[in-house]
Amino acid sequence: MASRVLAYQALSPDASKNQIIAVAEEAVNLALGLLPSATPSNTPLPISLPPVDDDNPKCVKGDLSRHILVRNMFDKDQETEDNWAEDVKAEFEEESSKYGAIQNVIVVSNEVGGKIYATFDSIEGAASCAENLAGRWFDKRQLRVEFVDEIPSH
Repeated sequence: MASRVLAYQALSPDASKNQIIAVAEEAVNLALGLLPSATPSNTPLPISLPPVDDDNPKCVKGDLSRHILVRNMFDKDQETEDNWAEDVKAEFEEESSKYGAIQNVIVVSNEVGGKIYATFDSIEGAASCAENLAGRWFDKRQLRVEFVDEIPSH
């Protein structure tokens, strides 16, 4: 999210050369894992972010939340092994726990779309996972990710 804000600030038609330099420095610091500069920035934050491109699978849809929905993780009609949904859940938990602590995962195995819902302990964990999975290829399918307000009860 911060990278989107920084990119938007730098590309703003109102940005001066000094503002672009300041934003670039902050972006480099962010990328290197350094703390933001102690000097407050005079660069104003944008009033709104540019719209999400709904056709781009690398764009995460929805408003930030602790809950995400990942689509295209599997094809229920191609799964033949017993307990395949549990295997998919375990693989998802193993990969996604790299980004934050997971509270709950639901594999929707009875519907088309290869849907998995996940709830993280924090919005940051969910956002990191969503950003890293969106657009990624998994078993010849490109993943699509969105934030949701809540996950269904199953």
